[in-house]
Amino acid sequence: MKILLSLFMLLTTLNSCDSSKKAIENSKKMHETLSGTYYVTKLGDVDISSNKITINFNDIENKVNGFAGCNNFFGNYTLENNELLFANIGASKKLCPGNASNTERQFLKALNSVNSFSISDNLISFLNNETVIITATNTMIASKKSIKANTDIDYKTSVKYTTSSRGTYDFISISKSNILLSKDEGLQDIQKYLIEPKEWEAVNKMIEAIDAETIQDLTPPSTKYQSDGAHQAALAIIIGDIQYMTPTFDHGNPPEAIEALVNKVLSIKENTVKN
Repeated sequence: MKILLSLFMLLTTLNSCDSSKKAIENSKKMHETLSGTYYVTKLGDVDISSNKITINFNDIENKVNGFAGCNNFFGNYTLENNELLFANIGASKKLCPGNASNTERQFLKALNSVNSFSISDNLISFLNNETVIITATNTMIASKKSIKANTDIDYKTSVKYTTSSRGTYDFISISKSNILLSKDEGLQDIQKYLIEPKEWEAVNKMIEAIDAETIQDLTPPSTKYQSDGAHQAALAIIIGDIQYMTPTFDHGNPPEAIEALVNKVLSIKENTVKN
């Protein structure tokens, strides 16, 4: 009798511990938030990491945007506990070569069918009911490469800077051939300008001085955008066919490692608009 009583007490204790553990896990899950940029690795069971698809969450305005493999996309999302719904998803209309168009259509269709998500370490799974339809990571998926400043890749090098807040959006792209400016989140309306060679030379030297492979790990010096609606910003360096992106930071207060480049990009934009 004593043995049975002891076994009963042990099972009760174990069940209680298991219930507590599940309650803690559920509580943690319910408080998960989405912010910053995620890099898509799989669509269902298919590896699409080579398409370099990204999803960026603006948790201040509950807006989402990113790169769908050929076109930029944008829209809204609602998040309650671990229920996630995307709405008003739109995209630019550039023609996509090869299989990129088909993959892009499948990705956007999958995005519209998402109704929940889960996070484990640096992986995020977007689900339709219990089925994982999109898998992404918050770390750069591009294979590590030695970045060399040479004429073979110089024309493919560019820098992008985006800022946003409630109701505003600003896009700047600078390359050897031109300056692109837009206030349209869908990038349907883009103004194109020529860049002076000396300005590009200065920008390119700053890019060369930065370890692009590590900018994803930079720590923002402040994150006011998370609480008071301040302008949030992100900088991306594109070298060849690889895009390296920083975490989101406060516009006007970039990490020190990219401060000079950010200031130069903003200066070029200001002078371009004036002229």
